[in-house]
Amino acid sequence: MKYLLPPLLLALFLSGCAAGPHGRAVYVLVDTSGSYIQAVPKAARIIRYLLGTLEPGDTIAVARVTSLSFTNKDRVAAVTLSRRPAQADAEKRAIAARISAFVKAMATRRGTPYTDISGALLEAAHFLRGTPAARKEIIVVSDMRQDLPPGAVRHVRLPLNGVSVFAVNVIKSRGENMNPARYLARMRTWDAQVAKGGGRFVIVHQLSRLPALLRAS
Repeated sequence: MKYLLPPLLLALFLSGCAAGPHGRAVYVLVDTSGSYIQAVPKAARIIRYLLGTLEPGDTIAVARVTSLSFTNKDRVAAVTLSRRPAQADAEKRAIAARISAFVKAMATRRGTPYTDISGALLEAAHFLRGTPAARKEIIVVSDMRQDLPPGAVRHVRLPLNGVSVFAVNVIKSRGENMNPARYLARMRTWDAQVAKGGGRFVIVHQLSRLPALLRAS
């Protein structure tokens, strides 16, 4: 004899099966300090690529890295895509338009005098914690040279449990070209800081490798 669950219990059972982390959330940090602001068009190409990889229900956010970055005021765009494919495609196009406007605006601005990467990572980490995504990534388009303004304190553990942090377009300074140990030490410092927060730090040496690294995350 077969026993059938009442419709209400069946609905609750199915919703319970669908509960829990799912989907993907990616937060892109774009360094707009100093001369690095010239790399904004390259960051925009990365964002457009990411938009093409997102599925309905995924989340994407884009923010600037400035002198003091632990704020949502520097967020350029953020959206959790609709579960409806047609609506999700429209939202992607809207984000792409905002990014194009962002590139145009940055072309006429000077870079900020300081670079608060830790604050930007902290803001991104808090944002990602508020999403139900199973797969969480932060992509930092920056030279990864932090330069905090006077009085800024960033001695805090980054809540990056389960988050992959990809450093893209990390430009070496002249001094690091002269002494590679300085570059390696700087990257080890970021690796240790991300790992301390429970995350994984990946340096993307070649932009063409980014898609494969993201798929493996």
